[in-house]
Amino acid sequence: MKKMKKLFMPVVVVVTLVAMLVPAAVFAAETGTATGTFSNNNLPSIDYVQLWNTSGPAEVSAMTPQVQYDARVKVTDADGKSDLTTIVVKVWYDADGGTPTSEEFDAISAGDAQTAIIITWTEGVTFVLTEETDSTWVLGSCVPPDDLSGEFQFKFTVGKVATEAATGKWQIAAKVTDDSSQTDWEAEAAASTMNWYGEISGVSGTVSWGLVNPGMDFAEGDPSEEALNVTVKYVSNGAFDEKVKSGNWAGVPSGTATLSANATSANEFALKADDTGTLTSAVVVDATGVAIDETGALTEEVGHDAAANALWLKLNATFTKAVYTGTITYIIADGS
Repeated sequence: MKKMKKLFMPVVVVVTLVAMLVPAAVFAAETGTATGTFSNNNLPSIDYVQLWNTSGPAEVSAMTPQVQYDARVKVTDADGKSDLTTIVVKVWYDADGGTPTSEEFDAISAGDAQTAIIITWTEGVTFVLTEETDSTWVLGSCVPPDDLSGEFQFKFTVGKVATEAATGKWQIAAKVTDDSSQTDWEAEAAASTMNWYGEISGVSGTVSWGLVNPGMDFAEGDPSEEALNVTVKYVSNGAFDEKVKSGNWAGVPSGTATLSANATSANEFALKADDTGTLTSAVVVDATGVAIDETGALTEEVGHDAAANALWLKLNATFTKAVYTGTITYIIADGS
């Protein structure tokens, strides 16, 4: 029997890899919006600050106590006057006399009779003066402009003891603030000087030596010495001298007592004066004014009191009998 051949049939196994595709999540298309916003505010600016004399008027560079002045401020703001909230003007004594800075301006927070005042204009309100209590600085009739085409006028009267300054040491500057708290400041182009001021009060009444004899010399106590019996008050913004003067005295029923230094001739008399009541420091009085104290300095508003004033009388040995009356004048003078 014929052997049958074995047939080997190759078997091909086809392995099919099926990738399972998981579909991605599908989102709906979306859009979003945001709101943008901004506001606009124009910056305020001060064009200039100028000092004017209200009695002129004219721009000035020197001030005198008890005289009124006008600090004129020109402001620019494209948003108009209603956009402003305040304008602050400061007038102050700057000891170094240099160019003022905004830091110096901001540092002044209170008034001082000798060195500073503050004037504030507030939109829709009024002008307010900040000064030391009982100061003689006075706020005048300040004027705001109808619109910013005009000037703000800050009027003030200088106090009695505003510190004397022969060179430019009084600064004037202004600061404007708008309703967005934006600011600008400017100072006057040149600092101002301050003239000397002196005031005397309290001298009145009569100094009477009564009945005295010719030939009487200067001496402590009666009959030569008489106290003034009043307190002389001196107010000044700088160095000052205390002075005394007199002249010839008229006699009743007749005669003239002639003032002289030594009373060496008939019907001549001499006076000495002092503010301490001490003959050794007294000086001979003349017709133009002699200093009895040359040490006076800047005072407070209340002034400096001299309560020990005294006078001494000397007569020539030959004198016409009469009652003699004359004027003794006390003076405050610039001691610079």
